[in-house]
This record gives sequence, structure tokens and C-alpha cells, in this order.
Amino acid sequence: GRKLVDGMQAEVGRGWFDQSKYVKQNFMETICLTALDDCVTPEEANEYVEAFENYLNGNILRFQTFWLHPDITFKFSKLKKKLDASIKVLHEMSDKVLKNKRALRKLNETESSAENSPKLKVFMDLLMDLDGGVLTDQEIRDEMNTIIMAGHETSANVIVFALILIGSYPEVQEKLHEELQRVFGDSDRDIEKQDLSQLIYMEAVLKETMRFFVMAPFVGRHIDREVKLKNCTLKPGNNCLILYYGLHRHPIWGPDVNEFKPERWLDPATLPKNPNAFGGFSIGKRNCIGKTYAMMSMKSTLSYVFRRFKMQADHTKLKFKLDVLLKPITGHYVTIQNRL
Repeated sequence: GRKLVDGMQAEVGRGWFDQSKYVKQNFMETICLTALDDCVTPEEANEYVEAFENYLNGNILRFQTFWLHPDITFKFSKLKKKLDASIKVLHEMSDKVLKNKRALRKLNETESSAENSPKLKVFMDLLMDLDGGVLTDQEIRDEMNTIIMAGHETSANVIVFALILIGSYPEVQEKLHEELQRVFGDSDRDIEKQDLSQLIYMEAVLKETMRFFVMAPFVGRHIDREVKLKNCTLKPGNNCLILYYGLHRHPIWGPDVNEFKPERWLDPATLPKNPNAFGGFSIGKRNCIGKTYAMMSMKSTLSYVFRRFKMQADHTKLKFKLDVLLKPITGHYVTIQNRL
């Protein structure tokens, strides 16, 4: 968070700017440190993420282009070559990270034998603790890809939209700053774990952001047993789409469903009785396994941003594109000024 605001400091007083590039870079570096420790440089992490995004976007393009559905036509397409190039980058980077991590672990085992305090383990360490036949290199690669991409892009997009909404509603920004004042005073100290539980209004702002702008507007599910609905019956063996956007704009949220209103999360009586009405972290058994980490990292980020800056934005000018996630293409610029 501190590195993010230090980078954004250069934009103070310079008018409207694209805050998303700062946010996405920050979350990418954060998740790489959490998952991989210092096995990759920021430049390598950027290359890795770019290759993964190209791979995802390429698959979406294939899905949207009906003549590329058959393998025989896809095999000879330019898109196939681009996807193969992205896969090559991902595999090479994954292999390099695995090799470096194993070398570091061997070195650390020697060094830690002379130390009493254990080194904090990152996600990659936990995976490799299961090594020795439990997980293959391919399985470790797959888990690494999942945690980095799921952990960086979704949270980054939530923060991008949260900054826009907070900047669009001065009264929300003021309440947020008042809460930060109660927790931190005028101190610029680092945030600590016990601070996070006190940021109640901030959590409400983040949840309302995820309700108002659904990061993953729909999700696919395979039907494994008969499900009877009001107007139809879903049969086993078929697939279905759950439209979170429609769920989040359903009348069960009340007459103010189309308003950005963080206060709704402060009073359980104003929320839908069914907890599955909110799909910000998905629902059911396959919901987001990293939701606690995501909320902690997002609250930490906002605490640094709004202790230092006042922000202005206009969410009514937003225009979007939808690939795997909902993303802004215009209208997402903000202006900032120092609070101190």
C-alpha cells in the first residue's frame, strides 16, 4: 500500500490520470511476494501476467468466433500460434520459479539449522512441503497460475472500481476518512492485523463496490443432479450460467438496489435474508478460497490511499468491456490531492 501511494504521489495536482495502472502493478507485486517470495523480479512478474492475460483473452476470442470452435480450423489459425507463444512463456517462467525456489529452499535449510526463528512461509513453500510424489511439477505450476491470476486481477479490479466510487461520493469518502482517523489518528504508521477488524465502514464500502460493479458478472456450473426451479427443471449433464449481475440488482435488495449505498451492510436487517444473494466472492462450495486474504489486502490498500489523498471521480462516465472479468475502458480516471 505504501509503495502504491508513493507511486501515485507524482500525479498530485496534475489532473485526471489512469489509476488502474498503479493499482494493478501493486497487486501483481503483492501476490507474487505472497505466493512466490522473491523468486521473481517485478519485470518477470509483469511478463508472466501479460502472457496469462493474453492466453485468457485468446480463449475468449476463440469462444466468440464460431469458426474457431472446431479443432481442425483452430489448429491452423494465427490465434493458435499466439496462444502457444503465451503458454511457452508461462511454462518457462513456472519452470524457472520452481528451479529457483528449490535452490533457495536447499540453501535456507542449511542456514535455518543454525537459527531458532523459523522463516515465514509463502504459498509456494506450502505447496512444496507436499512435494515428494504428492504433487507433480505440473500440479504445482497449475496451483501457482491459479493463485497469482485469481489473487491479483480480481482484487485489483475491485480497488479500481472502489476508488472511482469513493471519488464519486464525497459523503462516503468523508465517512471513510473519519473511520481511518479513529483507527490511525494523524499517524502514517504501517497498518497492523488488529487494525483491519476496526475498519468496519471500509469493509462495507468494498462489499457494496462488489455488489454494484460485479467483477465476474456470471459464472458457469455443471449440473450433477436434477434441480427444480419455479418455471423449469435443470437436468443433470447440462451446464448453466449464474448471472451475478442480475442477482445483485434483484428487488430483494430493496427499493435502493440501483444506488451505491455502503450503509446497507452495516444493518443486517436491510440485507436479503438469503446469504447467496451476494456473489462477490461467488457462492456455494466452489466460492473464492482466498476471500479472507483478498479482503485484508484490499482494506490495507485503501487505508494507505485515503490517509494520504483526497480523490475525485465520476462513475457515471464509466464504460466497460467484459472478458473474464468486468473492466473499465473509459471514464475510470481520477484526480487526487494531498490531505496533509
